[in-house]
Parts: sequence; structure tokens; C-alpha cells
Amino acid sequence: MADYALAHLLPFAEPGVQVNGVMRLRVSGVRKTDLQLELVGTESRLVLRGAQGTRWRHLLAERRRDLEEGGLLPLWDEAEVTSYELEDEREFASLVQTGNDLAWLGSGLLRRIAIFQNFSTAYSTRSWITGDEWIFELDTHRDVPLDHDAFLDRLMDEIWGLPLRITRRYCDCSLLGTGRRGYQCTFYLEHRHPDVRGVIQVRFRWGDPVYGDDVRERLEDLDADQDWLDRVLPRRSGRPGGSAVRTGGSR
Repeated sequence: MADYALAHLLPFAEPGVQVNGVMRLRVSGVRKTDLQLELVGTESRLVLRGAQGTRWRHLLAERRRDLEEGGLLPLWDEAEVTSYELEDEREFASLVQTGNDLAWLGSGLLRRIAIFQNFSTAYSTRSWITGDEWIFELDTHRDVPLDHDAFLDRLMDEIWGLPLRITRRYCDCSLLGTGRRGYQCTFYLEHRHPDVRGVIQVRFRWGDPVYGDDVRERLEDLDADQDWLDRVLPRRSGRPGGSAVRTGGSR
């Protein structure tokens, strides 16, 4: 996962093509299992804390070697904004502006990321951005209550949550108990101030597993929190040895 994070976050240039990764992102330091990141020209700071045994320096060196061997230019150690990044920002100005418009949302979600683990019943959470819309898909196993209202209440809490309001909803919870094995409830959330750009679309999906059958065992091998596993992927009673529900997903 540490290597995966570096591959998707750290910027590198394909001369004459584009910059990949997060432009202006820099590695400011490594301390034990902490990778310290910052954005050039801002006071933004982020720490990625790896699992015990994570070797950030080794992974960074490997990443640099692989890129340079492919004729690509790592940018994460540059002290200033590079000409490659400035060129991309000019060429893709509308995309950069969309990213800036969504900065409040990304920062707010990052600071409240524990809500997704502590108050969601989902065993799998995925997200991506399309235009100015940040889409989340939360999959809950059909042996567990969906309970999306509790999650949304905390996400929109007046004190601890984000300044969001629900603008649209399409809820299929009424289908519970009809014999259907799955359904989806979709909510659209926007800033309480109508002039602030950015939409969160949250899709709460309830039904049969969407991934492999051995996910609980794989998550246990990764030392996933047992209380969390028991809540989102409960063991079925009455099975010999209390074997786990066979379902799929990732936290």
C-alpha cells in the first residue's frame, strides 16, 4: 500500500507530454514510518503513517530509479515549482481551477476520514472525481443494516461535520424485505452556501459481496481492526468453528 500511494501521489514529468501525480506535492521528510508531505508555496502539511516496517526511503529510492530508467523525471524533491508543472497548469487551466474549487471539500473530508470507518457500515469504500462531483460508493453486506442516516448525520454535523446539505436523494430502503438481494440509495450533498462549488454524491449499496470471497481472512492477515471487521463483516452464527462470512471488499 505504501508503494501504491507513492505511485499515485508523487509527481513526475513526462517531458513533452504531462506531469503525473499531484502537482506541487513534495516530500519534506521521513521519520520512522511517517512520510511527511507538503505543497510548494503553501502551509499545507500531510503525514502518511505507514504500518510497522514500512521503509519509505527504500521505496522512494526504488521509485526514483524506475522512473529515471524509463526516461521520466521525479519532481518530489524540487524546492520550487518546476517549469513542467507551470506548463501543465497553463495548458489544463480548467482542471486546475476545478481542483482548487474542490480544495475545501478534499481538506474537510481528509480531516474527517475517521467517520468513514467509525460510523459507516460499509466494508468497502471507493471514490473518484468527475468534474466538480466527488463520488463515493460504500458497499454494505446484506447481513448488516445499511444505516446511511447515521453516517450522513455525522458527516453534516453542525459542529464536527462539514457545512453540507442534502440537495437530492434517491432512496431504495423501502425495498428492504421485498426479497430483492440488493439496492442502492444515492444522496447528493452540496455546501450550505449555494455559491460554493462542489458536490458529493454518496452511493450506499446494500447486497451480496462485490469482491472475492476471502476478504475477511486477507484483512485479518493485514491486522485490520477486529471490532471493525466484526461490525462490517460479521461471522455467521451456526457455522462450524464460527467461520467468517465469505464476502469481499477493502476498507
